[in-house]
Amino acid sequence: MKSNLVIGAGIVLVLSALLWFFVMVPEPEAVTYPPAELLADGKGHYERKEYEMALEALRQVPDGQAETARARYYEGMSHMMLKDYEATVTSLESVLALEPRNTGALNALGVAYYKLGNLAVAKGYFGAVLEINPNDEQAKGLMDIMAKLERESSVPAESE
Repeated sequence: MKSNLVIGAGIVLVLSALLWFFVMVPEPEAVTYPPAELLADGKGHYERKEYEMALEALRQVPDGQAETARARYYEGMSHMMLKDYEATVTSLESVLALEPRNTGALNALGVAYYKLGNLAVAKGYFGAVLEINPNDEQAKGLMDIMAKLERESSVPAESE
């Protein structure tokens, strides 16, 4: 009987200690990093072709920061490299909401829409780049490709 009492008291003490630990000990605060550090980390992963890791870092850059547009740009480019063109569009359109004249985002959106099969929208983005910078060689080349694709798609198939 005495041993049952000792075991019962031991169990009560253990349970009390666990209850105290879970109720009284505060959780450690989540570590937050400055947006510039998160952007640099994400960009570094992107440059090393570690696109999933880039996305993890870049998604942590909060909206409303000086680094937000660049973080969303590298997010979009990471999605592009992972061939997730719909996510690419979402990220890059958020860049344009912050920086409407960002020719890098405009060009990349054109490529994403091309990959999604929407040549008209793609061409519109490349045209927007050329309105901002008529000498943009990348946009000129992409517009040439779009024109060639349009010509090829409008050629009637030869009948046999």
